[in-house]
Amino acid sequence: MTAPVLTAAPGGFRLRAAWDATRWQLAVLAELVVILLVWQYLQAVVGFWNPVFLPPPTQVWEALVGMSESGVLWASLLYSSGNAVVGFVIAAVFGVFTGLLLGSSKLFYDIAGGPFWTLYATPRIAFQPLLVLWMGFGNGPKILIIFLMAYFPIAISTMDGIRGVDASVVKAARVYGASRAQVFFKVQLWAALPMILTGLRMGVARAMIGIVVGEFIGGSEGLGYLIRKKAGELQLDAAIGITIMLVVIAVIGMAVLNLVKKTVAPWYIEGVVRR
Repeated sequence: MTAPVLTAAPGGFRLRAAWDATRWQLAVLAELVVILLVWQYLQAVVGFWNPVFLPPPTQVWEALVGMSESGVLWASLLYSSGNAVVGFVIAAVFGVFTGLLLGSSKLFYDIAGGPFWTLYATPRIAFQPLLVLWMGFGNGPKILIIFLMAYFPIAISTMDGIRGVDASVVKAARVYGASRAQVFFKVQLWAALPMILTGLRMGVARAMIGIVVGEFIGGSEGLGYLIRKKAGELQLDAAIGITIMLVVIAVIGMAVLNLVKKTVAPWYIEGVVRR
């Protein structure tokens, strides 16, 4: 007599997949709600800190609404977003290109590897005052510092992705007659795609840092300048609100790239422990 085979209902599989896809987002949302509630209680009810230096979330929200209604917030956001998009796109193009060369060509790595790692070890933030002196107070130094901040994580992740391709897969492709170009474009590049997208996701977060740094020094527009201005005027509710908004923008950008990765590389499984 054959033992019965236990199968789960299709609906159960769909529910489990939906839960696996959303539980991390739900956990982050729950943590954020708890932090805001505790912050509001300690500040507005208990008076744990001086509200001038750490205003409660409700006051931060009111400051954001006020800047939004006056238009200064949206003007600064538009200015910073334009610089961020230009700097990030240039970093993405050059970062992926450099990473592919460093990961696939030993000759190129021997020539450019030393300068690449030297520049990577140099604090890029220290370049900003020099960039302002060399390029003036326009958009140039701001775009360049965003490029420098986002470029290296993209290049390094791409390089590691190319180098991490299973050698047996490459050998199998060559055994079946694939040329060097076919191996690179049809095997190595596709295998490295998840790591490339991971580097782009990290580059988004670094670009946000570049926005603030670029507009802190020698800036008269943008969100970074607005943070410095509001903090100097002790309007910390506005400064904190803008900072939180930058974090939200970065998280949204990383989430979009993560969704792209799941769409174009569905075979890739994140390195998490599943129980």
